[in-house]
Amino acid sequence: MKKTKEKEHYLKEIYKLEASDQNVSVSILSAMFGISKPSVSNMIKKLVTMELLNSAPYKAIVLTSEGRKLARTVVAKHRLIELFLVEIMDFEPENVHEIAEEIEHIESPPFFRKVKKMLNQREIDPHGSPIPDIEF
Repeated sequence: MKKTKEKEHYLKEIYKLEASDQNVSVSILSAMFGISKPSVSNMIKKLVTMELLNSAPYKAIVLTSEGRKLARTVVAKHRLIELFLVEIMDFEPENVHEIAEEIEHIESPPFFRKVKKMLNQREIDPHGSPIPDIEF
């Protein structure tokens, strides 16, 4: 099964929920994404099959080590791009999220290494969130 933007988006949001010590459930994800619980359940099943999540009835949904690694990479890309857009391209912080949502899915380690270098390995995005330390 190949990666898609939607799958990476799920992993990223689950990562952020876990980071804030919230138990992740189908109900929480359904409300967060504004989609039906069966749709969320189907995606969770796909991510479990890909060995990116662990899920069991009446238990929290959790990232596997591989899922966490992928989620951290997507989060790092997103936050680096937001910082790049603000610091280098002079965008306002409130105008960078949607652009970063698109760019975070690019598979180009050299690109992200250069962005990281241009930003002097900074560790905080323009919204005050930590940028995971990822070797691209």
